[in-house]
Amino acid sequence: MKTKSTCNGFALLVLSMLSWLTGDCCAQATAQQDTNYWHYHELIYKAECALFDKHDVDACFQYYDQAFNNFEFNYAHDLVNAAQLAHYYHRDYMKYLKRAVLFGVRPLHLSSIPVWRKSYITVYKEFISYFRSEKGQAVRQQYLATINQEYLAWTYQFVLREMKYRRSNLGDEYWQSFNPWDEELLTKIKEYGFPGAKLIGVDDSLLYKDLQNEELNFNRLVKLGADSLCLRPKTDVVKVSITGEKTWIKRDDLPKDDCPKLDGSCAQIWFFVYMAHNPCPLKIFEATYDEIAKGNLHPREYAKMIEYAIFSRRECDCEKYGKQVFRIGNTMSHKDFRLGKFFLPDNETDALRKKYWIIPLRVEQAKAQFGIEHGYRFNWGMNNMYSYQ
Repeated sequence: MKTKSTCNGFALLVLSMLSWLTGDCCAQATAQQDTNYWHYHELIYKAECALFDKHDVDACFQYYDQAFNNFEFNYAHDLVNAAQLAHYYHRDYMKYLKRAVLFGVRPLHLSSIPVWRKSYITVYKEFISYFRSEKGQAVRQQYLATINQEYLAWTYQFVLREMKYRRSNLGDEYWQSFNPWDEELLTKIKEYGFPGAKLIGVDDSLLYKDLQNEELNFNRLVKLGADSLCLRPKTDVVKVSITGEKTWIKRDDLPKDDCPKLDGSCAQIWFFVYMAHNPCPLKIFEATYDEIAKGNLHPREYAKMIEYAIFSRRECDCEKYGKQVFRIGNTMSHKDFRLGKFFLPDNETDALRKKYWIIPLRVEQAKAQFGIEHGYRFNWGMNNMYSYQ
């Protein structure tokens, strides 16, 4: 697998430069950074439990700063979450947002946070000003240099091919295609690592412009395959004119406007679109557990893959995973009829979640309620994978 060395003199020089570029108050270059990302996720776990369970604000930010300081790569959504909390508690939120630029965050991502979107308040304006500044653009270039463009281009082609087959109603031919697709994917993971944010960046519809690479122009790729990638609405629709006149339009006469889109999330979702459709994703997640420690795969992403496997159960021997429902994102609620019958008591679910440093259910609910009440967004990723809100 291709890896990067971070323990030589040049790496330390780069870290020092980045500390200056980002104005990074939460981290300084250290002689030896931690490379085991289980430790990173433990610190994020402690930060969120400190705030949403114990209401210890100081401890929360101490854990956050330790996680961001100790590791070369940070998950963008963790930095944005820390910035939102710092904003609420009148702390230095910009130090987190400046660092977030190093991991792919741009104004597009912050525009989805309700309280910051309203009338472009100070936070949003301040971030745009930094992002466009000489320092901000220098940090952006550092981020762009980390992206494996070849791998990202392959990922786009890979997931769009699957979606094209799925939307073409090919029946058994579609389901049988997953075996060779899985082998192709596993070969890529063995060569590069799991195709997550660390290797191919976060979702960003404008990334191709910054990299001057049309192979990464996702919207263009969708347009080229629009006949098979885009769908019409499922039912007839009614249009109402200014005068109130109603006109029914048959579904077959409507344009195809349900097309794959980049959602602007602070995450890399496209691999999980494929996993959600995969009739038997067992061999994928069984081959990727070690990617968590390397920072290529988030524990919540891994847990969600297990839930996808349990849900699909199409010619899939996943009985041994039948009691490993983590209740991640959109499966948090007992109302989810597909997985509800597999739910364990809350205390057993929490014990399972803790093995992967996923916060307890009560903390998850408190975090979600905080976001709803104060206009913040914590539910990043596909199916609200990184939070329940």
